[in-house]
This record gives sequence, structure tokens and C-alpha cells, in this order.
Amino acid sequence: MGMRHLEFGDSLSGLLIDGVADTPYVGAGFKLTRDKGVTVEVPYLSSRDVTQFSHVQAWFNDQAPPTNMLLLTPEGTISLFDIAWSGHSESWGGRRTSIGTMRPDLAVLAPRDGALDDPLVMAEMHSRLDGLNEWSRLSAVSEDTETDEEGRIQSVTMLLHRDDGITWQQGDATMTIRAGWFHSPEQDGYGRKTTVEDNVHIESTFGSGSMPFWDHFVEHRKIANLMVFLFGRPLSFRQHKLRDDLFASRMNDGRIYDHPLTEIISRHTYPERRTEVPSKKALGHPIAHMTQVGDEGLETWSENYDTWERFILPSVSVLGRTGSFIEDIVISTSMSIEAAGGIIGERAGERQTWGRGRPTAATYVYRSLDALDVRWPERIQDRVGLSRAIARTYNDVKHYDRGDFPDHAESYVVSEINQMIVRLMAIHITGRGEELLSTYREGNNLYEIAQILDGYGLRVDESGRWHRDTDNVPPE
Repeated sequence: MGMRHLEFGDSLSGLLIDGVADTPYVGAGFKLTRDKGVTVEVPYLSSRDVTQFSHVQAWFNDQAPPTNMLLLTPEGTISLFDIAWSGHSESWGGRRTSIGTMRPDLAVLAPRDGALDDPLVMAEMHSRLDGLNEWSRLSAVSEDTETDEEGRIQSVTMLLHRDDGITWQQGDATMTIRAGWFHSPEQDGYGRKTTVEDNVHIESTFGSGSMPFWDHFVEHRKIANLMVFLFGRPLSFRQHKLRDDLFASRMNDGRIYDHPLTEIISRHTYPERRTEVPSKKALGHPIAHMTQVGDEGLETWSENYDTWERFILPSVSVLGRTGSFIEDIVISTSMSIEAAGGIIGERAGERQTWGRGRPTAATYVYRSLDALDVRWPERIQDRVGLSRAIARTYNDVKHYDRGDFPDHAESYVVSEINQMIVRLMAIHITGRGEELLSTYREGNNLYEIAQILDGYGLRVDESGRWHRDTDNVPPE
């Protein structure tokens, strides 16, 4: 049985096993740090006269440690997979040791049955990320409170139960989003408390059987990317766990009594854990919740993902990070809108935006706007004018020979409008646009865009030119 969880700053000492017959175990230090993730440091003697460390010397001199190893610690066994050399510092003479460092691609906080050299595959993988509780609105905890005649609470009954969530297909992968609970009583010589965790996760299985971490993660990332569009902000993966027949909990006599969920730490995803967890206020609310998208919408999103990848990736990369320059947002979102226009194809009325008998950048923007068909604020005169304004700003930022960068206020307004366009287009890709975009087509849901336009006193005409309100022009 392995340990339940590790945090940044945790370190463990143990014995490293390479699985090669007759080679001695060696002492090693395991660290999980914010800057490097999981590292394993091995002290050894560099002298060739000390045969005890000849195999360790070869690991670091050849920069080729064993692919997989086990680390036995007092807290439990950690399985290390796809290990790479990360550096070594040799000391000669005296009583000083050399230090070699390795970085596993994946660290699983439990031992695995079977051959140590076998690659890591898993039957089931769970992931948790920011916003999933809010987006899904699922819970595995029910609460019943009893009060007296004066409204004072007399008892609270909590029921922890299984939540079935929703399930859909993503190719060969079966995806599920559901809530799970964890019960943790604690007591010391003074006090006692019971903690109940009630959190939502994404889980995946494959019809073809156990698959590598990356195959599972690619499917999880598709859902996370949709959530980034819906929230309009960065969201980070915080935890991954696996379940597989080869990771078993055993009695003292060797009998298996469970196949628990076991944490995996990935070298490729641990940097996301370094970001600050958003507050509830900073997280905000998505423009569509999971129940509104539904399992059919999630399946349609996954079916369309490859076709729409050139739209998805530029925008999700800029929405999914903090501190982007306005010009970065304009470029990335405009690239996505341009790609969307190419996928959507010709729309009625678009030829007003053509130039020299062919589609222009404004044409591709127009196609996206026409597909969304939302009601823009009064300061945006029409769809053709907005298309031209976005295309002009995009080209002025992108091309070095267009002179100075566009006016800062105009670029900011375009960046905000573009972000809303790509977020709404994500709903369109789920196939749920007719229902979920209706409030944007009939009501005043783009009031935030209206406030920005009012604040800057900007309006755009049918030619795509921005104009300021006369009372907002500073005195000369």
C-alpha cells in the first residue's frame, strides 16, 4: 500500500531497487519541489575500487539509468517510470560522496505487481482540476438539518453516497464526470474532528483495455479545454489517480482486498499544481454549466475536436494563462476566429467583406459572427463593420509594415470582443448553440462588452472604423 498524497516540499528517504539480479539496493532521497517536480537523488562513491556502487556509477556516467525502479520508504513504496538522467556531481578522494539526480516521467505512490521493466498502463484514470465542482454542480454529500421551534439547529445528518454523474464516449474512451467523497476522522489528546471531502473528478476507461497515462490525459485535456472557454480563465489540473489490477492492496498473508485509487505525479502536468488555486470569486461562473451542455454536447465536442483543433488551441492557450499582452490576445483569438471561418464556410451576405473577388480576413470573422448570430451592443453598428474592425486590428498588430500598433483602447476592445466570440463559438462546437446561445441572441447578455464600449466612448461604423464620443475627446 502506498501513501495517499504528496505536496510540494515533501521529501522521503528510502532504498532504490533497479530490478537487476544481484545488484545492491542503494540509498536515495525523493523530493517533490515546485521548480523541478519529482527528483530522486542517489549518493554514491565514484572510485572504481568500490564495486558496491559500480552499477550506480554506470547509471550516471552513461547518463542512462534504468527505465523503471522502485523506491522503498518508511511511508510506503513508490513506483518510478520512464526515468531520465538529470545530472550528477562527482567527488574524488577523501570522505565525500558523489550525487546523481534522476527525474521519472511518472511516479505512482504505490507498488505494482508484475515485471518492473513493463511500461506503465492503467485501466482507469481520474483527474481533478479547478472549476470542476462549480461547472458540474455535482455532489456526493446530502445534508439534513433539524431545528427547534426557534430555528436553532438541533441535529445535522450527512449522507455520503455514490454519485453516478454523466457518461459519454470519446472515441474508444468512456468518459465520466462524477462526485466522490472521502471521510477522514482525526483525534489528538485535546480535540477531534471529522473532515469530509466532496469533490468532482473526470475519469476515463478504454474499451481496448489498460492504456498509458498520456492516452488518458489527452482525453481529459479535451474536457479541460472546453471548461477554459466556458469560464474564460486559466484552469489547472491538480491531481491524477489510477486504478488497475496490478496496483492492489493486500492483507499480511498476501491476499488482495482492494484495488484503490492511487496518485500519479506526472513530470508534464505538475507545473499546473504550482499555480495559485483560484478563489470562488476569482473563478467566477461559466457561460454554460455541465448540465446545460449535457452528455450529448460533450460527445459532440469530442467528435468535433480534431476538426476544430486549429480554432481551439490558439485561443485556449491565451485564455488559459495569466498576464497575456493585449496584442497576444488579439493575435491568438483572431487566428482562432479565422480558422473557425474556414471551417464554417461561406455564409449569406459575406461578399460585402470580400476584396478583389475573394474572401478576406474580415470574411472569416463575418462567418463566425454570422454563425453565432448574437445581439451586439448598440455601439456596434452591424456585423460587417465589426468584422472589418477586428480584421483591421488583427492585421495591424500582425504585420510589421502596417506602421504603428493600433490605438491601445481599440486593441483592448477588440481583445475583449474576440474573447467573447471564441467562448461562444465553443458552445457552438458542442452542438448546443441553438438553445444555449438564444439568450445572447434575444437578450442583453453582452452587457460587459457594452460597458467597455461605453467606458471608452467607442463605436464602430459599417466600414470598420472606430469613433470616439465627442464628449470623451480630451481638450487640446
